[in-house]
Amino acid sequence: MQQKLCSRGSGSFLLERNGQACGAISDPVTSCDLPFRCPRCGEQERFRNLGALRTHLEYRHSYTSPDVITGSFSITGKFPDPLTAAIPWYDMSLPTQGDRNEEDIKMSTKKPGCHHVNHHHLMSSPPAPLGPPPDPDPDLDLVGVQCLASFLSSPEQSSYCGLETAAASAAVRRRLASILRAADSTMQRRLAKVSTELAQTDTELLCERAHSQHLAQERQEVADRERSLSRQVDVAVMVIAALREQLNASENELERREREVITIQKFLEAAARQETCGKVRIQHFIENLLRRIALAERLVEYYQGNGSPPQCNRYEVQHSLGR
Repeated sequence: MQQKLCSRGSGSFLLERNGQACGAISDPVTSCDLPFRCPRCGEQERFRNLGALRTHLEYRHSYTSPDVITGSFSITGKFPDPLTAAIPWYDMSLPTQGDRNEEDIKMSTKKPGCHHVNHHHLMSSPPAPLGPPPDPDPDLDLVGVQCLASFLSSPEQSSYCGLETAAASAAVRRRLASILRAADSTMQRRLAKVSTELAQTDTELLCERAHSQHLAQERQEVADRERSLSRQVDVAVMVIAALREQLNASENELERREREVITIQKFLEAAARQETCGKVRIQHFIENLLRRIALAERLVEYYQGNGSPPQCNRYEVQHSLGR
């Protein structure tokens, strides 16, 4: 018996070393970024994939290991859902607590040959319904002592216990392998979905980036056109201001010319009036001069014909000359 225990202990040690070589990383500094962790070892053992975690669980931990924390089973290292963690998990292919108690009672009451019937009952029993496992039975210690005594007393019962343990281990391994396969397939589907969504998001981002670049280019073109139009408007305003100044200058010049024309017209009118007055005066002067000439000619003719003229005629001549 001691040789068997030693051989089993050395074998488990080698399997543990093999499990560490298959993918476990015990360095907390370098394993903090790995996605999967052992639910029994905690953060000390993390793995790159589910295969390494499966190998570690198969070769290092047994089904009845006491280091499993209830409600904290998570292979990814994240906190579980409170609703999911409230429902404890157990293998449906294994017998329930009541079935084990009945089998232990039958083993303790029947003869050594009854283990064949119990083994047949274990292999043919239907799976237990899904639900929370019952509370620990207070008679488990007594039953365990009886099983240990029967194991030490009977080699047949020890072989039965070995077969039951092997069957339970195989069932647990099958259950764990199916769970890991389901988790792996679910994770692969989720990764494919996330990859598709990521590719779609990248495409949308590229489209949005191209659209934003197009909008930025259009905005730049609009800004350039706005600046060009602003410069044209400024030039037009300056031209309009210059034309307005020229118009004002032209209006001032026109007003000045109009004033000059009015002044010239007034001067011409005054000149015309003066000319008219001068013409009248000249005409009067010429008429008076012609009368004097005519009178002088008559006087000359009279003097030539009569000699000295009388006094009265002299007075008339002086009066006529005075006029």
